[in-house]
Amino acid sequence: MIVDDSETNLVLLEAVLKDKGYVVQTARSAVTAMEMLNTDKPDLILLDLLMPGINGKEMLKKMKSNDRLRNIPVIVVSAVADRKTREYCFENGASDYMTKPVKIRQLIAMIQENLD
Repeated sequence: MIVDDSETNLVLLEAVLKDKGYVVQTARSAVTAMEMLNTDKPDLILLDLLMPGINGKEMLKKMKSNDRLRNIPVIVVSAVADRKTREYCFENGASDYMTKPVKIRQLIAMIQENLD
């Protein structure tokens, strides 16, 4: 699942991942993603942090406090690069962290590593 409020990022990441053989779901907000998680349990989530309403940090915290969702690996993909934010994400259960602009090969390697 890709969660990002940027249509450009969603389209790009979805195309790249589908080309690699992954089944992809997308959500343009954390609210939509959390609703989808009520019925679906993806193998992995790519999560943007800067979104209106519930941001990615809040979604990460909610997911990791939910017994059914806590074991889903979450790779944060964000323009936010400061150490404090990275530490917060890892402390709250993020599996990995990549700053934008996305390096496709590196992201695919992260995804594969988190799914193994």
